[in-house]
Amino acid sequence: MENFDAIIIGGGPSGMFAGIYGYQKKLNLLLIEKQGFLGGTPLTYPDKPVYDFPCFSEIKAKDLINRLIDQITFNTKTKILTNTTIASYSYKNNVFEIVLSNNETITASNIIIASGNMINIFKNLEINSNNRINVKINQETNLSHIYAIGNVCYYQDKPSSMSTAIGEATVAIRSIVNQKK
Repeated sequence: MENFDAIIIGGGPSGMFAGIYGYQKKLNLLLIEKQGFLGGTPLTYPDKPVYDFPCFSEIKAKDLINRLIDQITFNTKTKILTNTTIASYSYKNNVFEIVLSNNETITASNIIIASGNMINIFKNLEINSNNRINVKINQETNLSHIYAIGNVCYYQDKPSSMSTAIGEATVAIRSIVNQKK
């Protein structure tokens, strides 16, 4: 059974960035995506210009996604599984035991939710009236060792932008790194 510091659920920009930054911080990570490809919501409008991503005054959504895919696949050892979801999980002794839809069982110390598609599997997760997960300042949810980033999470006065999601990924990863110290 493979053990990870964190499993990242969702292969959109915030999930991929969490995988990239987490690798830089020497975390052993698994990123799962339910679709057969990485990219998330921006691929719904591939030619739409993105104006709120650091280092680019303007970039097409598909070009941004391709750059993130290149970076996570060629410059990290983050394990990536597409066409994969969580079938079930349990949490005992500060470890998640997770059964994936491909029947593989893994363990992880933390979970980062970067997709709205899997929030219903987590029992007792605090979700607001807009179907967003409420998070603390460190991106942790009301459930210990479960973080939420990107469009799926909510905190007061949250700006909605891709650069915000990238910052949230950084905060969640740093929180996990600090746990290990």
